[in-house]
Amino acid sequence: MKKFLLLLFCFPGLAQKDSTKVLEEVKVYVFEQKRSTLNTPDAFVRAADLQQFSSTQFVSTLNSMAGIRMEERSPGSYRIAIRGSSLRAPFGVRNTKVYWNQIPFTDAGNNTYISLLEPALFSSLTVTKGPSAGIYGAGTGGVLLFESGARGNALTAETVYHSLGGMKTAIDLSAENHRLYASFNQQEGYRAQSAMKKQWISYEFHHNFEKDINLDLSTYYVDLAYQTPGGLTKAQFLANPQQARPAAGAFKSAQQQGATFKIKSYGLSARASQVLNNLWAWDLSQAIQVNDIENPTIRNYEVRHEPNYSTRGVLHRKGMINSDLGFEYQAGQLNSSTFGNRIGVKDTLQLTQNTHVQQGSLFLQNEYAGLTNWLFTFSGSLSSYWTEYIGNEAIFSPRLAVLRKLGAHQSIVAKVAHGYSPPSISELRPSTGEINRTLKAENGWNHEITYRGKYAKFNWDLSVYQFNLDETIVVRRAADGSDYFTNAGSTTQQGLELSSTWMIHPTLTVEQSHTWQNFRFANGNFLTGTTPYQQATTLVWRHPSGISLVQNFQLVDYQFLNDANTERMGSYRLWNTKISYARKCWTVWAAAENVGDERYSPGPDLNAIGGRFYNPAPGRNFHLGLQFNLTYSR
Repeated sequence: MKKFLLLLFCFPGLAQKDSTKVLEEVKVYVFEQKRSTLNTPDAFVRAADLQQFSSTQFVSTLNSMAGIRMEERSPGSYRIAIRGSSLRAPFGVRNTKVYWNQIPFTDAGNNTYISLLEPALFSSLTVTKGPSAGIYGAGTGGVLLFESGARGNALTAETVYHSLGGMKTAIDLSAENHRLYASFNQQEGYRAQSAMKKQWISYEFHHNFEKDINLDLSTYYVDLAYQTPGGLTKAQFLANPQQARPAAGAFKSAQQQGATFKIKSYGLSARASQVLNNLWAWDLSQAIQVNDIENPTIRNYEVRHEPNYSTRGVLHRKGMINSDLGFEYQAGQLNSSTFGNRIGVKDTLQLTQNTHVQQGSLFLQNEYAGLTNWLFTFSGSLSSYWTEYIGNEAIFSPRLAVLRKLGAHQSIVAKVAHGYSPPSISELRPSTGEINRTLKAENGWNHEITYRGKYAKFNWDLSVYQFNLDETIVVRRAADGSDYFTNAGSTTQQGLELSSTWMIHPTLTVEQSHTWQNFRFANGNFLTGTTPYQQATTLVWRHPSGISLVQNFQLVDYQFLNDANTERMGSYRLWNTKISYARKCWTVWAAAENVGDERYSPGPDLNAIGGRFYNPAPGRNFHLGLQFNLTYSR
């Protein structure tokens, strides 16, 4: 470890000797400001090439970032944890806000259907880590900011074939300010009852009008269905990892019940912005999203209709003190009907729960850069969440950051931020069917120090933090396997994250991320579903001839599967390789995942009844892809 840290601080000096080719300057638009890496007071990571590993999912990309874990329980079924556990998200994504072009994609009930999004649609992704003090709504986990836009006059057609069965085809057509993207993706899956089918179409319009007015319009429709094979016991996992959850006692198997998650989603959004003069600017967005869901499970058959509305606006002022005054408001009507499940067919109506949810925040951010090499940031938000299940509660959350530049290539940041995260509608209204009116919002304080360096050939980002969280929300399982949620008291989350990029040669770059986590309940037990250490190394070699190689290695340490820490899943190691050959108009590639044929469960079911923790991942598998690219003039 000492040798590694010594190398970390020696490389920058070495990197300055040859400046014929340097690492790309990274700038991000985050927390309402566009800044370079050294001048950003908040912890973030950015992925410019989301298709570096795959054009069908984000898993490998996100798992190569420090402090972030994306879990795939089966094709199409994903969970994301940023600096924490997926205890609050047995299914889907919660306590992590997602935005598409600065417009909320997370619904009013704090649920995000991340599997709807298409990796090939987006030009970049910025991930912020930890509480944002209400700049991006209420939350303690983090924020994913996806960006997309028109690509000039261009046509891209892609086809991908997978060794597990199935294929993806996509067409991406841009004409100046317009963009049309459509794709069809079908996969048979590794396990029984794990097939997936997804159809997506979207249209975007981006235009700069007179008087510096920018308008961004987007609309999409997606039809997604993925089968859910269910968790296995350790004995079942070792005996036959390809099986779906078998019948047990009064419950039929996942195959018999046709366990499947089906969602049809439609979204329409508009965002306008204007620079009024050299002092003032504004932006305003409006969006609607409608999700229709059918979900036959082993226990029942749920049908949901979820229309949502969101709006966000910010007024910007530049000067000695840069100020951003804004608001965000979301409302949703989340209707749910639960039926019996008779061999995959809706049976008798058991329960109806219709809920109206609203949440909103007012925020103000001020930045002062009047002192040489110093940047002071103070922001605060007033957030509230309304449902008929819990009383209205207004919480003020502050955030203070002080940045000090250490010469031209290094900076250090100290930050304190408060986080507030109300329970999602799925936590208030769990699959037991009983409304939990006593569930309280999570809230806590994060203290963090970040040290960054940027040189011609070597960059690093080192963060140390402690997050003291009160009223931590965790999942529990009833005897029949249904889930419910409760407050588990306080948790202490200590972490260290180190990311680095080293350009060894103009054709060869190595990226590394290391994550150390010491997350514990008040009784001293480790926080369920978190690992003490995870690491990722990515080697990227690009030859002028058009041949390129991406070699990725990931190590995930052990994790406890229940709150009592009596069940533990061992560590695993993954090797992923992708070889490409690109010419002017086309690119062909071959990729191998889990080259070492590791047997592992990337998305275990935490606190599962009967020891059914394991959702096995595929062994060694391959995919082949072909992409045509054409640019044209009108």
